[in-house]
Amino acid sequence: MINVRKFLNQKIIEVMSMLGHPVEDGLVLPSFRPDLSDYQSNIAMSWAKKLKTSPITLAHKILKVLSDIPEISKISVDGPGFINMSISENFLINNLKPALPKISHKKIVIDYGGANIAKEMHVGHLRSAIIGESIKRIMQSCGDEVIADVHLGDWGTPMGMLIAQLKKEQPELVFFKNHTKNLENISWSMNIAEISALYKRAAKNFKENDDFKEQARIATYQLQNGDAGYIALWKILKAVSLASIRKSYDKLLTTFDYWLGESDVNDLLPQMLSDLLKRKIAVESEGAIVIFLSEKENRTPPPLLLKKSDGAYTYAATDLATILQRGDMFHPDAILYVVDARQKEHFEQVFEAARLAGYVKPEVSLEHLAFGTINGKDGKPFKTRTGEAMKLKDLLNLAKDCARANLPKTSKEFSQRTLNKQAEQIAIASIKYQDLKNNRVSNYIFDTENFIKSEGKTGPYLLYAVARINSILAKAKVKNSKITDNILITHPIEREILLILEKQPEILEDAYTRREPSVISEYVYLLAQKFSTFYAECPVIQEKDQRIRNSRLTLIKFIKNTLLYHLNLLAIEAPEKMLKDKS
Repeated sequence: MINVRKFLNQKIIEVMSMLGHPVEDGLVLPSFRPDLSDYQSNIAMSWAKKLKTSPITLAHKILKVLSDIPEISKISVDGPGFINMSISENFLINNLKPALPKISHKKIVIDYGGANIAKEMHVGHLRSAIIGESIKRIMQSCGDEVIADVHLGDWGTPMGMLIAQLKKEQPELVFFKNHTKNLENISWSMNIAEISALYKRAAKNFKENDDFKEQARIATYQLQNGDAGYIALWKILKAVSLASIRKSYDKLLTTFDYWLGESDVNDLLPQMLSDLLKRKIAVESEGAIVIFLSEKENRTPPPLLLKKSDGAYTYAATDLATILQRGDMFHPDAILYVVDARQKEHFEQVFEAARLAGYVKPEVSLEHLAFGTINGKDGKPFKTRTGEAMKLKDLLNLAKDCARANLPKTSKEFSQRTLNKQAEQIAIASIKYQDLKNNRVSNYIFDTENFIKSEGKTGPYLLYAVARINSILAKAKVKNSKITDNILITHPIEREILLILEKQPEILEDAYTRREPSVISEYVYLLAQKFSTFYAECPVIQEKDQRIRNSRLTLIKFIKNTLLYHLNLLAIEAPEKMLKDKS
């Protein structure tokens, strides 16, 4: 399948060259008036003044040449010089092929996890996981080799706080004794709920008690410098946390190639800072080690703090070392960070420091793919009634309960296990689509009342469209055989659907270029809507003309496969069959 918009764009570039006016862009866009045409070009209005002619005159010169192109069925000049073009039916039918063009062949490292050990995952972790997974899949589908890293928050001050709190509550534990014996096979453990509660107590003490803050600082320093008891304790806490984190990511269909964390660069830090000092990129300042950065917009940014005066390393230091590590391990063309927009200045500083240090080549792209927050109805970050960030597992369970309530309690066709599985798929689709239909950088209000509905712009609406097509194909006894090209256009909606199907390459390229899953979300919703109209207006199984019936069966197979392909880019699973909800 070729990119129709690019095809038309190239034709106009060629025509302009033939007319002696080379251009780089034919300025082709989807038509603002779909009742008049499929695509339009504004090139005549953009270039007429430069060429000392009128837009109408230039547009008609272009029209004269393009009129002979068989792929264009209708072309006209309208208004002040718009060139309106409609695609021929033969071209629409013959171009309808499953394969999409690859547009990139880069090696990309993408960081979109960021979960912290010792804490249960909460709703604040949702967007990074959902958006990052989708961007990863979009880039892979466009031809890139993508390496996904969870980048766990498993080091630094939070770990020191946790150790200090546990030492305060249970000083008799072996981790706090003289560490002369082997600490590898200790049977002591805590579950994730206990660890999370411990961390909350530690955070409260750290905020309110200066003595405890000092104890946490000392514990952080000792952990980072290899205290045997603290390392053994940290490994246990990390293992329990990691098991819980994996379960949450698995439910979200979010996967990673590497489960590295801040701790994995700890051994790089002393040598890295020594080298930066030696090359005078970093300097000592009041007992700390910092990098002074260039002035931005008549404002001098604060120095990038790498090592505190108490000897503890900072997040900036581990993030800088991680860029160094990723460069050495993967030699990527780009490193992408799917992280909250509130970290904008942090990444600007770390990226500048990485370039000053030469940790990435000039041609390597460092990108902060910022996203907005999930808010409640009050416009503030989404929380529970108690004022805490809602745990991710609680949100998933809430969505699953809502989905299950809309399914029959029992079914002759589905087992209870299948009904529960379907409820979970509907729940995940609902949560993901509610997020991904929004522009990535926008904040959005999480709708706990309407996100699970099967009508409107929701995840279940898309799932039911796929299930309905499956039902039609099953009744028609159509197997997953090779798709043929015997499509006939006998109704206006069929042409509209073909035109939407053939926008796939440009939609995918737009989503890729902008790193924007909402482009895919909007596309699948539009296609599902058009299928709904088709289903209402065009009989398929009941169609008496066998040729038209086969044509429509072929068309809906294309619709189904296209929906599934793009839902997969959003990391949304569609059940083969679905029961209708009670409404």
